[in-house]
Amino acid sequence: MKDYEKLYLLYVLIREGALKKAINISTRTLGKKLSVSPQSVSRKLIELENEGLIERRVTNRGQVIALTHKGIELVYSFYSELKKLIEPITGALIILKGRVFRGLGEGAFYVSIPEYRRQFVEKLGFDPYPGTLNIRLDPSSLPQRRLLDIVKCIEIKPFSNRLRSYGGAKVFHAIINDKVRGAIVIPERTHYGPDVIEIIAPVELRKILNLREGSWVVIKVYC
Repeated sequence: MKDYEKLYLLYVLIREGALKKAINISTRTLGKKLSVSPQSVSRKLIELENEGLIERRVTNRGQVIALTHKGIELVYSFYSELKKLIEPITGALIILKGRVFRGLGEGAFYVSIPEYRRQFVEKLGFDPYPGTLNIRLDPSSLPQRRLLDIVKCIEIKPFSNRLRSYGGAKVFHAIINDKVRGAIVIPERTHYGPDVIEIIAPVELRKILNLREGSWVVIKVYC
């Protein structure tokens, strides 16, 4: 079994509670969680046991499994390395660059919906201008844009009324062209790909920043 397979199996066992105490779980149940056969699970568990990563006892109801000190150390070692890679992203400044383009015109409608607007005011501290500034990112900014999918965000909750449901969104505080405070909105439901971002602000950004179609914009995002 490769190292990543061992770690994933240990992760699944921890998710089932094996970090704090011994758990009783069948190979069939584990197989479903791992998308492998019960026989394959048995072989993997035997290998973990032989390496001293778990303690295992077969019962009529399945197997009683607990992580050993060695198994816990392996998981924490991986966790520590992963944490070192991820933590510098949190609280960091992410800089994105792109060009203004005219969108589908949906921004004004959605920003004006009372429940969205209420959440923006409550969570961002400003009442947004009824519209979004659409930016098509430069290819060089796409790796930075992907970070927004994993870092901590401000969450706009989904809601519904008698007519329809409305999706939630991830929101990030931002400074546009070093002049105007606003926010990037990444909706759960969108017609755009990851190369497009939508920006809201308490003012009309096109007018205040004298932006036209194709104008370059730099967005500093605070995570």
